[in-house]
Amino acid sequence: MCAYSQGKQANIWYFGQKAGVDFNPGSPPVALSNSQMDISWAGGTGSACISDSTGQLLLYSDGVTIWNRNHVHMLNGTDMGAYSTQGAMIVPFPDNNHLYYFFNFTWDNPAFQYHFQYSVIDINLDNSNGGVVADKKGINLFNSSSWYLSAVRHANGKDVWVLAHGINNNRYYAYHVTKDSIHHTPVISTVGSVVNNFRGYMKISPNGKRVAVCAFGGSNSGFFESLNFDSETGMVSDSNMVHKEIGGSYGVEYSPDNTKLYIKSNYLFQYDMNAGTPQEILATETNVIQEPGFTGVGALQLGPDGKIYCAFGGNGSEHYLSVIHSPNEAGLACNFEPDAVYLEGRITKEGLPSFIQSYLNDPTFTAQYFCLGDATNFEIENTNGIDSVYWKFNDFPNMPNDTSTRFSPEYVFSNAGTYHVDLTVYSGLLEKTVTQDITIHPIPEP
Repeated sequence: MCAYSQGKQANIWYFGQKAGVDFNPGSPPVALSNSQMDISWAGGTGSACISDSTGQLLLYSDGVTIWNRNHVHMLNGTDMGAYSTQGAMIVPFPDNNHLYYFFNFTWDNPAFQYHFQYSVIDINLDNSNGGVVADKKGINLFNSSSWYLSAVRHANGKDVWVLAHGINNNRYYAYHVTKDSIHHTPVISTVGSVVNNFRGYMKISPNGKRVAVCAFGGSNSGFFESLNFDSETGMVSDSNMVHKEIGGSYGVEYSPDNTKLYIKSNYLFQYDMNAGTPQEILATETNVIQEPGFTGVGALQLGPDGKIYCAFGGNGSEHYLSVIHSPNEAGLACNFEPDAVYLEGRITKEGLPSFIQSYLNDPTFTAQYFCLGDATNFEIENTNGIDSVYWKFNDFPNMPNDTSTRFSPEYVFSNAGTYHVDLTVYSGLLEKTVTQDITIHPIPEP
């Protein structure tokens, strides 16, 4: 058994035409009816949302307008930019609980191109309902951008990388966000295939080691590719690059354990990223949709419950979210369910909200020595960026002395049996918990 909870910044979603879901009550999420977002333009269907660490809504946006927690226009939050497939990205200032960066795209009509830009939001403005800081609105980062946008924690666990892509080129732009500022000079990687269509999606894997692009490209020229991402340097590289031409490629997402890649075109393909060479990875392709006629492009988004949610823009499914229940599992065992979450008559369109992918990455730990009377050793697999930890061994006869704040603790369990061991990690303002079963065996009889 392995279960997890986490900081709840990604627990409330708004998208499409007044659609929304709330993960705070648990899984499956509950449909919401209070959204003011109403995206009617077919070409740009993305959004962005963020809640506080307890799951209470702070703000949401379609890339053009920002609504505050009370579902009214945020102070200075109109005319923010343009619609796009990925809408916007909201990034908290590292180690700050009231300032946020808002990344999005704006249309330059004379130049006939999109620009990538950011604004600063201060939640303390307007009686703590939040507002866009007047002199920090629409600050240009680079011209001639596509609509591809993703973000992930820096390898130091504190800072954030925001990744965008140019148009009619193969350039990735990585912006380093620290507690003090955005580094306006990006890390530029010229790698992979040329993107010549605005529409599509880009996702960094939750562990920050891969990045995948889906270029829509119409019916004949679309493709997806997965490349390496270095969360220390911000560089994208093409060693072991996976590439395939698939017309109408659109949604993309990695599984929470980072081993599977899902691509949504008119089908929903899964690839095993641990299969070996690019050719061997492509050979694992499985269309996980078994329902005849269940087609249509749409976004994919990993949820806080560890499931991947799918938006389908038509074919009668626009009032639902479909779900991949077990995205870490290979092939059809991933358990795709069409039309799983009813949106109470509201419409998904083709988009879902974007989040910092690290919100959806799980801490992991290993253990060794499982004989009664021995000290069981616990080890966190990756401690980068972790400030502190709290272990709860749930050894009821030994309470309240069954806890530890050491990174690599040892613990002697009271009895043989199976224990639910909780690990909570703290990194800046983020808090995540993972639970794993540990079985202690009785002492063998002589």
